[in-house]
Amino acid sequence: MEILRLKKPLFLILFLFGLVLVSIPIFSLFGAIKIDPIRIWTGLSDMEEQVFFHIRLPRILLAVLLGGSLAWSGAVIQGLFRNPIVDPGLMGITAGSALFAGIGIVFSNFFKEYDPIWFNIGFSFLGGMSTCYLIFRTAKRNGKTEIFDLLLIGIAVNAICYSGLGFLNYIANDSQIRALSYWNLGSVSGANWNQIQLFSFFLILPIAMSYFIAKPLNVYCLGENQAEHLGVSTETLKVVSIFLVSLTVGASVSLAGSIGFVGLVIPHFIRLLIGQDHHFLLPASYLLGGFFLALGDTFGRTILVPSEVPVGIITALLGSPFFIYMLKIKRGQI
Repeated sequence: MEILRLKKPLFLILFLFGLVLVSIPIFSLFGAIKIDPIRIWTGLSDMEEQVFFHIRLPRILLAVLLGGSLAWSGAVIQGLFRNPIVDPGLMGITAGSALFAGIGIVFSNFFKEYDPIWFNIGFSFLGGMSTCYLIFRTAKRNGKTEIFDLLLIGIAVNAICYSGLGFLNYIANDSQIRALSYWNLGSVSGANWNQIQLFSFFLILPIAMSYFIAKPLNVYCLGENQAEHLGVSTETLKVVSIFLVSLTVGASVSLAGSIGFVGLVIPHFIRLLIGQDHHFLLPASYLLGGFFLALGDTFGRTILVPSEVPVGIITALLGSPFFIYMLKIKRGQI
């Protein structure tokens, strides 16, 4: 059995765009306090207005932006590595951001003069970018960066960062351990309009560059030597692509913590539907990734009301079996 390949990928992009637009207000209705959709037109009470416009709506919008960014980053990384089952986590960027955020949480007493929320965001973003720089500097030989070396060094950096997180958990007190655990599970529960504005700023460059890196990525999929013969500067493509991924993933992790499987499952699924053309693959991955994370967050808010399940747990529960299913389909085992 094979997944049906769509002949007109633009229709899929338009469908996903409409799906995201429709889902944002619908998902904002669900939670510990349910809001009747008719009340949106007839008039919300003060409490319902506060919940809908200042808690739910920014939360869903941030989930869409974050999920789209993670899926977009996964599509770029998979194209760069020419491997549909890799994700940005292999580069060590997520682990670097998580480590620096953990340092900010455990040693917060030394930074009392700073706002703790914005300090953690800035510190974890710095960790992601620093990790990216370290990996590139280490992998560069004779003026060139080998993709295989990037992967191996990324795996090593992952191990180092997560061992550092383990040490932080060992020396942390009870409240810090709870904060570390909750942050590492991934959550958008603290979303607000200021965070959306901040994150949108980080998205401007990656979204704008999507058009310019799509064609080189298409050519690069033919092989590095072939791409160079066709006029693609592969070294520039690697640097630009990894920088853009670091920018989006670092910003995503700094706001919501570690959220897995979005950058792996979504672009892999889109690639099965519409093929390798990154002109369509990148925007389609972004839209479906945004919908997927918003859907996961809605599940997390509603399945154990009034408690919440962190969205990172939901994406792992939904993403891992679905990814196995897709692999079986691709290999003809189903």
